[in-house]
Amino acid sequence: MSIYSVTMKDQTIIASADLVNIHTDSTLATAGSNIEILRAWCSQGSTETSEQLGIQLCLQASTFGTFTSATPTPHFLGGKISGIVGGTAGAEGTAGVDASTNGAGTKTTIIADGFNNLNGWLWVPTPEERIIVPADTSITLAMIGTATTLTNWYAGITYREI
Repeated sequence: MSIYSVTMKDQTIIASADLVNIHTDSTLATAGSNIEILRAWCSQGSTETSEQLGIQLCLQASTFGTFTSATPTPHFLGGKISGIVGGTAGAEGTAGVDASTNGAGTKTTIIADGFNNLNGWLWVPTPEERIIVPADTSITLAMIGTATTLTNWYAGITYREI
């Protein structure tokens, strides 16, 4: 069971942005077909203006956005690569960040929260609260609403392949 992170660094986002998307592989028993979410985060890097914002971890069934490809980084340096690879279209077995267009499909919220952009948002669930994402399922970290300042955003999801 290897651990990986998909991260977005210092990006300019769009309104109600899909920040990070991971779509598990559909082939059962292959690496990347089932994952356990260990951590998720979002923060802004260069503003002194306080603002309350919303954030959600949600499932997206179809009609995915257009992302910047993001290859998952292994936490075991020099370790094996993830079964999930970088991708731009939300296709199965891919990960992407910083949507240039959000998906039009229905989002089913799993976790919703509010945060202050000066403090950032960090979700580290207890083991009983961890989300297991089954095969051929897309999970997205998305902002609710539009930040006043769209520049210098960071976000990510850390997961374990199970």
